[in-house]
Amino acid sequence: MNRSTSNSGEKSEESHPSSSARPLSIEGPRISNNPTQAGQPMPEQPRQPINLQGLLRFAMEATRAEDAPHDPQFQPLDEERKQFLSEALSSLTVNVIDELQKAIKTLSNVIDLRPDDDSSEYDAALERIVDFVDSIDVANDFYKIGGFSIFGPCLNSSHSSIRWRTADIIAELAQNNPFCQQRILECGLFPILLGMVDTDPSEATRIKALYAVSCIVRGQPMSLQYMDKNDGYSVLLRAMQSSVKKLQIKSAFLLSSLCNKDNSDNLKITLVNMGLIEQVAGLLASNNIGTEIREQLLSILTGLTNNNFLPALRECRRSELCLKSTLEQLLKELTPEDRDEMDMCHQLSDKIFSDNEIIEER
Repeated sequence: MNRSTSNSGEKSEESHPSSSARPLSIEGPRISNNPTQAGQPMPEQPRQPINLQGLLRFAMEATRAEDAPHDPQFQPLDEERKQFLSEALSSLTVNVIDELQKAIKTLSNVIDLRPDDDSSEYDAALERIVDFVDSIDVANDFYKIGGFSIFGPCLNSSHSSIRWRTADIIAELAQNNPFCQQRILECGLFPILLGMVDTDPSEATRIKALYAVSCIVRGQPMSLQYMDKNDGYSVLLRAMQSSVKKLQIKSAFLLSSLCNKDNSDNLKITLVNMGLIEQVAGLLASNNIGTEIREQLLSILTGLTNNNFLPALRECRRSELCLKSTLEQLLKELTPEDRDEMDMCHQLSDKIFSDNEIIEER
C-alpha cells in the first residue's frame, strides 16, 4: 500500500517577535551602567545550558513565550466539499469479494490464451488476487467463492508470467493456513507444482513453484504422504543440485526444516537411503556455495544426526565422503561472524567422529 509522506516535519519560518516580547538571548543578563535601569528587576531568564540536554531544555523554555495560543475555528462544510470528501472516502473503500470475483471471471478465459497473445490483462488479475489473499480470512473466502478453479488452467498456461504468478498466489494461500493447505492437496495441485520445480523452462516459475511446495509442506503432516507418493524428495534433491542459487537455497531450507522435525526417524531413513548425506557432503566440499546454503546444509546434517541417529551417523562416517576433513577445513575458513556455522561444525565433528566405538555399539 502506498503511504503518503507528511511535510509536518519541515520547519516553518520563525515569526518576528512583537515589541512586547523580545527574543531571549543565550547570554546572561548584563549589568547596565545606566543607574535608572540598574535598579529595575531583570526578567526571569532560562538557565544557561551546560550540555546538549540542557541546550534542548533552554531552547524549549526560550521559545515557550513566543508560542501564541490559537483558538480552534470550526466552520460548516459547504456541499461541494462534502461531496469531494465523500468521493475520496469511497475511493479508499474496496469490496474485496467483488474484486476477487472480477479477477476470477477474467482468469476463467485464460484457457483460450495463445502463446503469442498479450497476457497483461491476466497478469494484472493475478496481481490483484495476490494483493488480498495474504490475509487468512480472505484466503479462505477465495476458496469458498470458487477461486481455486483458476489454478489448473493458469498453471498449464503457455505464458510463464501467468504460471509463476499463479504459483505465488498458491504460496500465499498456503502459508500458515491449514485450511487452504488441505484444499490445495485435495485439488491435485501438488504434483503439478512438483513437476514445475523439476522441469519448467522458466527459472522464475521453478522458484515460485518450490516456494509454494514449501508453504504447503511445512506445518501440514498430511503433505508428507503426497511427498512420498509423488517422489517429492527426489525433486528436492535435484533442486539442491541445480545451478539456480535460489532453488538450491529454498530446497536446502525445506529439507533442513523436514530433517529437524520431531519424530521424523522414518523420513530420515528415507533421505539417508536416497543419498542426501552424500550430496550434502559433496556440496560442502565445493568452493562455490554461498553462506546461506552452507548454513542450511550444516543444519540438514545436524537434523539427521540428532539424538545420535545411527543410520545417519554411519553414513556420515563413510571415509569416501571425507566429511571429517571438510568440517575441519570449514572451521579454518569461517570467521567469528559465522558463529552459528562454527558451532554446528564443532558439534557435528564431536558427535560423529569423537567416539566411533561407542557409536557403533549403540
